[in-house]
Amino acid sequence: MESGNVDIHSKFINALRTQGKAEYPLSGALPCPYPGHHGRMFQSVDQLYDHAVAEHAAQLAKFKPGQARDKLRDAALKLRRTDPPSEATAGGGSTPDITGLSLEHGKEPLSSPHFGRKRPAESEGHGRRGKAPTHVDMYDSDYNRNIPHTVMPERTRKSEVAQLYNPSSAPTGTSSAHPSTTEPSSEWPREAAKSGHFPLPQPHSPARSLPHRSAPPKNQHVQRQPGLIELQRYDPRYPGLLLQPDSRPISQEQLASEVKSIYAGLTMVETKCIHVDRAQAAATQDKPDLNNTLASDHWQALIALHRTLLHEHHDFFLASQHPSASPALRRLAAKWSMPARMWKHGIHSFLELLRRRLPDSIDYMLAFIYLAYQMMALLYETVPAFEDTWIECLGDLGRYRMAIEDEDIRDRETWAGVARSWYTKAADKNYTVGRLYHHLAILARPNALQQLYYYSRSLTCVKPFPSARESILTLLDPILGRAVATYSQALPIDISYIKAHALLFEKMPLEEFKQAMLEFTKNLNNHIGRVTAKWKEQGVYIAVTNVSGWFDYGIDDNIFRQVFLTELFEKPKTSLPAEEQLRTASPADQQDPTPPVVPEHELLSTVNAFTEKPYFAHIKRLTYDTFALVLRRIGDKNVLPHVHIMLSFIATFAASPYVSHLLADTPWAELVAFLNTLVKTESQIQNQSQTQNVSQPQNIDTLFSTPVFPNDGERSDELPLPEDYLVRGLIWAHNYFPRKWFEREHDEEERYLELASTVKSRMERVLRLGHELTTYGRWISYDQASHTFSLLGDHDTLMPT
Repeated sequence: MESGNVDIHSKFINALRTQGKAEYPLSGALPCPYPGHHGRMFQSVDQLYDHAVAEHAAQLAKFKPGQARDKLRDAALKLRRTDPPSEATAGGGSTPDITGLSLEHGKEPLSSPHFGRKRPAESEGHGRRGKAPTHVDMYDSDYNRNIPHTVMPERTRKSEVAQLYNPSSAPTGTSSAHPSTTEPSSEWPREAAKSGHFPLPQPHSPARSLPHRSAPPKNQHVQRQPGLIELQRYDPRYPGLLLQPDSRPISQEQLASEVKSIYAGLTMVETKCIHVDRAQAAATQDKPDLNNTLASDHWQALIALHRTLLHEHHDFFLASQHPSASPALRRLAAKWSMPARMWKHGIHSFLELLRRRLPDSIDYMLAFIYLAYQMMALLYETVPAFEDTWIECLGDLGRYRMAIEDEDIRDRETWAGVARSWYTKAADKNYTVGRLYHHLAILARPNALQQLYYYSRSLTCVKPFPSARESILTLLDPILGRAVATYSQALPIDISYIKAHALLFEKMPLEEFKQAMLEFTKNLNNHIGRVTAKWKEQGVYIAVTNVSGWFDYGIDDNIFRQVFLTELFEKPKTSLPAEEQLRTASPADQQDPTPPVVPEHELLSTVNAFTEKPYFAHIKRLTYDTFALVLRRIGDKNVLPHVHIMLSFIATFAASPYVSHLLADTPWAELVAFLNTLVKTESQIQNQSQTQNVSQPQNIDTLFSTPVFPNDGERSDELPLPEDYLVRGLIWAHNYFPRKWFEREHDEEERYLELASTVKSRMERVLRLGHELTTYGRWISYDQASHTFSLLGDHDTLMPT
């Protein structure tokens, strides 16, 4: 075996050629006795009878079934004695040589020395606007994942199979029903290279071709090679089942040699891609008028070049992540940053080149996006070690496809949904990475409030994405009048709320902030009553955005971030198991958050200095005023998600000795009245259960005696709430959820459903959080005898009016 030539198809074909006579010949096979069907062999009389009923019903009509079986058997035995057939497969005549077959009509037979050098460039580069390319030949015999499946009638299928090879019409002396072919040239189109003005990459290993089979002399007996079905192994204990074909194991040395050879060819193609992309980008910058339009064959050559690099990467991943590979060999892909290099040099740089030459390059960009998406989907299924990276790359490709769609709004929405689903899946697996929420913020347009939430979440994650501070300006600038407004569909209350945060984000004059905040709080109560259930989600967006203002929208040296980073770095870091060490994502996902820069003994003094600034006073006022307005809507279950998020934030601050004193301004009176209403509701539910003799819920004392989150094995029916998914990964919530809490998660499509059990679990969570705040003995208290909350030191219980 030549080093560097890893071709599964060629190896399998060679194995078929060199394989000797089948180990289990069909010695008792019976031929069909009817003219034109003598080449069809059957292993038993039952199979022969079934065939005759299907194909020769007219000849059997005058016989009974038993007589027909006897006559068929006698005729077949007589025919076999007079005309012994060569070994044949049941029901199909002589087996055709599969080395000459092609998966698609009109295509060259499959033969190639290497995965990356068997695809001519002429078949790439064109596409029909907004649809899958039609006059672009996107067929790829190795990587095609869209083979159509058509169910044909039985008679039609048999007649078509017979057309492949008819033993009765085969010329004498031929060993196969298909002519022998040599391998197509692996060189690239010379015309495309000349028009592209760049040299052709030379293959790093010599091309191999299939051995030519010449016709033998007429008088010489030719032993036909056994067919694919004949090579199958059978076990008499399991009749009707085909066993897995035998395969030869590959040694560690051979596998390492293959990986080394593949990597050598990969780096050569990668270097060429870098050189070509940079040259084309420089040409575009020198001539921004784009008068130097590239010819079609040039685009085809560029697509073929990058396609080759993608296939080289695919071969490298399959070889380096082979089940027989050693741990050291499997770590090479992460050590050499192969996933990131594949995306940067094989896909992203070329997509940017195509984007800069729009609209002339629209068809070629569509074709390349489909090609790259197909490759990433294949890697997602076959190389799970880098699953996180493939998921994000698929999301990026979906976002590119969405961005260039400007004709069909339905196609645009479809691709936006595709990208959103991939980013959501990636965020579920790496929920502390802010970059993923930045991508979701871009896809949230034109929902301005949701977009502001995702930007805020991206900036206040454990691993924030600093570039989101620049991207958020595309949302804030129109609100501040510095750009053309693009959110004409946004509600006035959303505009005033976003403007308040925009003024705080930009550190602009606070007089305008007071006006914007007043307009927002004045209309909030009516807005909640108007949108009803929609405010469950909007309330979470507002709570998370308000809290992000406390953290100065993700600035690293923000003192509150420093407090929680200190707690985060004090937690013992457990080592990952060996299998998790091999599972890697993109390099950015592996970076730990920035260590705290404020010493622990200076945290309290720095917190006090920060809280004296006018900026903090205004963001705290916006947060608490909004919370107080929501708490006054007693009995409205639509505000419970906002209350839950705010109580979880207050509980995390209450547990920290450095920031707990900042909670004195919390609207405790409104909170006490709200909690007492929930206690009364729980008591009414219990009384109704006793009256109706149904299963009784736990009483209020039992409710408060259990922790906020269940321990392992407890309350197994309690699942994460919809808003839990909207705050996990934030720096202040890193210690709020138990480590295995989201292992109880719903299906991805069911987690946001508002069921009756969801409302019940949310009410109980809010009550437990309220009771937990009473344990600090600083703000509110709980009287177990009267089952009421009250302000600490206030003997008159605050009840709702």
